[in-house]
Amino acid sequence: MKSGPAPKTPDDNYAQFIAQLDSAAKNLTLRQESLSKSLDLVGLLYKQNEVGLRLWEERRGKAGKLVPRETKSPAKQKALGELLEVAVRMESMFLNRTQRIAEKQATIQSRCDEIKKSLLDLDRSKLKLESSRMLSRERENLNRAIAALAGTSQAATVSTADFGLRNDLNDARRAIAMAEALLEVKEN
Repeated sequence: MKSGPAPKTPDDNYAQFIAQLDSAAKNLTLRQESLSKSLDLVGLLYKQNEVGLRLWEERRGKAGKLVPRETKSPAKQKALGELLEVAVRMESMFLNRTQRIAEKQATIQSRCDEIKKSLLDLDRSKLKLESSRMLSRERENLNRAIAALAGTSQAATVSTADFGLRNDLNDARRAIAMAEALLEVKEN
């Protein structure tokens, strides 16, 4: 066999795209970690405000029952009325705050879900690219092996958009390789 220059390894044009996918996934993962911490904090704040809301609801309920019962002392009735008024305002404040926190929590959760979906899409795309890269390398190795068996130079292997022609050429190369192998067996 002729020994010529080593066949040129094809450029790996997948590497740049895979690197971009990895970079995007890394950025999204960092953002996801940050949002997860925020979600935990907002969840804790929501629970605290929800407890506060329930406590003020109870106080309002108790004060609301005591105000009409207190008929003996106008001072006590006035004080209970003020307590009832404070409880109503605080209950309203905690209700509004709890609702705003719940909305913020839903927004952060939505962002986390979007990031999770995007990370899954990036992972799928990376797997597809890596599979395509592997198939391309295998195809190139097969073409080199067929070219070597057929005795043609690697430069003669032309990539073409006509897949039928490519398949026919590959079939022809395989037939040539089989014929040469048969001739070698018959000669020995």
